[in-house]
Amino acid sequence: MNERGMEMKNFWAFVITGMLLIVTTTGFARMAYGIILPFMQEGLSLTTSESGLLGTMLFLGYLLTVGLSGMLTLRIGAKNVLLVGGSFVIAGLGGLIFVTNFWWAAIALFLAGAGSALVYTPLLSIAVSTFPKKRGTVMGLLMSGAGVGMLLSGVLVPFMLRHFPEFGWRGVWLVFAVITIIVVLVAFFVIKTPHSTAENGTVQEKTKAWRSKELYLIAGIYFAVGLVYLIPNLYQTSYMKDIGISNAVAGSIYAVAGIVSIGGAPLWGMLADKIGVKKALMAALLLSIIGDVFPMLFPNVIGFIVSAIIWGSSLGGVLVLIQMKASQGVSPKYVASAIGFISIFYAIGQMIGPGLAGWLIEYGGGYATAYGFGATIFFLCLLLSMVLTTKEEIA
Repeated sequence: MNERGMEMKNFWAFVITGMLLIVTTTGFARMAYGIILPFMQEGLSLTTSESGLLGTMLFLGYLLTVGLSGMLTLRIGAKNVLLVGGSFVIAGLGGLIFVTNFWWAAIALFLAGAGSALVYTPLLSIAVSTFPKKRGTVMGLLMSGAGVGMLLSGVLVPFMLRHFPEFGWRGVWLVFAVITIIVVLVAFFVIKTPHSTAENGTVQEKTKAWRSKELYLIAGIYFAVGLVYLIPNLYQTSYMKDIGISNAVAGSIYAVAGIVSIGGAPLWGMLADKIGVKKALMAALLLSIIGDVFPMLFPNVIGFIVSAIIWGSSLGGVLVLIQMKASQGVSPKYVASAIGFISIFYAIGQMIGPGLAGWLIEYGGGYATAYGFGATIFFLCLLLSMVLTTKEEIA
């Protein structure tokens, strides 16, 4: 096999393994909770407030460790952090198989959320260091793993509950845990730590990385995106039902958004590799504005289908492009730190956003107001993105 053939083989081995890590540690560990929740709530006799608190614990685990992931990567290496994170996820999923009360479930979900963050950021760091000229493509493909995980969860959970009722929701967590163990073991052998993330950095390099005004600007954009990112995801179905669209049609339109989201991030990443991150980010933000405005102008089935295709394909692109832009301003060794840093702002935005949108819907004039708020914030992000530089990454 020639050198190019070997390079492509290594590329796809890494990408497939990385995608499977995201499928299991993000899709299964974090995003499947909402699907399994009603069955857990019934089985454990949880109140609605306790169920909500479990979701908070899951998110809290992610929030507390996403900022630490970069520092840990500098201390013990990206691959080691990734494997620790995978172990946390396995422990969390394994604990959910045997839970008997609220506190046990809370600890298990906290571990799953924490492990998810400890896998994601070092994995991106390794990806950027290993394939610097294809960073957009590889980061986009990895991010699509979250969508694949959601899709698989939506298929596996009803299948398991229908065909293996004797195992119930515990059986679902068991299957997720077993798959995750296999994937983490594969990652142990396939994923290598590049030299650029293993070498020691100088004090000057660290200072340069963390005194960058641009990184703070990117973090601000990421916070704003986090604030409004979930509005269509959480409220589109309710918006459609509110204007008289049937449950079946609303569900089908939501599925369209989910399907196109899987391919959206890789396509935006590839585009960024071709035309530059700044231009691609501005285009994705412009489409995000259109995706929010469209249902306001055309509140009908066609309007929502067009909106679902636009926001489904563009919002994942916005996330990966912001992460790419952050990774450009630092050397490969500090990519995990940079992405972990901006992710704290994004996570805080996500914590505030859904409640704020719900308040706007209830007291501010309905769903159209929330969508208008989202479009306004995306427009501000578009203006801020024009200020970003077009420089390439630090070598």
